Amino acid sequence: MTSVYWFCAILGSTLVLLQFCATLFGLGGGDLDADGVPDSLDLDVEADGGGADSDGDASGVPFLKALSIRTATAGAAFFGLGGLAGEAVGLGKVATTGTAIVAGIAAIYGVYFLFRTLSRFGEDGSIRESTAVGATGTVYLRIPAKRSGRGKVVVSQQGRSMEYAAETDDENELPTGTPIVVAKLIAPSTALVARR
Repeated sequence: MTSVYWFCAILGSTLVLLQFCATLFGLGGGDLDADGVPDSLDLDVEADGGGADSDGDASGVPFLKALSIRTATAGAAFFGLGGLAGEAVGLGKVATTGTAIVAGIAAIYGVYFLFRTLSRFGEDGSIRESTAVGATGTVYLRIPAKRSGRGKVVVSQQGRSMEYAAETDDENELPTGTPIVVAKLIAPSTALVARR
């Protein structure tokens, strides 16, 4: 078994190092492995034929969802290292094999959750102008009636407070503190608002 552990440790570690270097020099395929397959297999093997859960990920066998070339190479490396460590401390064959298997599976899930967490850092948190229409808020500086001047409003948009210059078609001016809704954007930083 020692030769199997050495083989897995050397091959897995070499492939992990090559993947790291490829990513470091911009040769990585983003969310795709070298063969063009999505990095996470996301296989759905439910008895009813599948479907997706609420966050859009395929549901099914968790182990298959975590399996990819990246996680498999890390798993092979740690399987080999775990087996060699078990032999080095004098564990029996069964305990050594168990240690190797646990180390390999832990590495697969560890790498899977690490990359899943890192991928969330790339999500775009930019404010979208399209989400301003329909947003609610309050008048910050009074807005003159019938677009005769501009005031300012603070609206809640994408979980943030945003400030816009504002005009209104209302017959009366909108004093400070008036609840408003954004009807449309006149310009990127200027909104047409109405009373709520």
